[in-house]
Amino acid sequence: MYNKITQYDYDQIEYHKGTNHDSFKIKTGRYSGTVVTYGEIAIQEQMDGSDPKLKFQYQIDESPLDVDELKMDSDFNNYVGDLLTHIIEAAIEDNNFAIGEQPDGTESTNNNSKESN
Repeated sequence: MYNKITQYDYDQIEYHKGTNHDSFKIKTGRYSGTVVTYGEIAIQEQMDGSDPKLKFQYQIDESPLDVDELKMDSDFNNYVGDLLTHIIEAAIEDNNFAIGEQPDGTESTNNNSKESN
């Protein structure tokens, strides 16, 4: 991981009331106050044998920063990838595999798709 993220750097919140989506509010650092919601998540094997890549979709729900600039900011995209990696690792460690959207037969698509190493 590029960014050293801990459980103290974010809160899991219910931003989209009445849905099965969990959102995450960043509490520390330069992106503090930014809320993101993750969508589809997949692990993509690399043909060259290198480490698999984490592919994911996310949306920025709110931020004290310029959202359009954040979408284009490679450091922010790396940060949300590292945040997601930490969330997944913590879920595995805690034996809590139901992170993010809970299955209910309906799906929604978020508007950003990024990769993280």
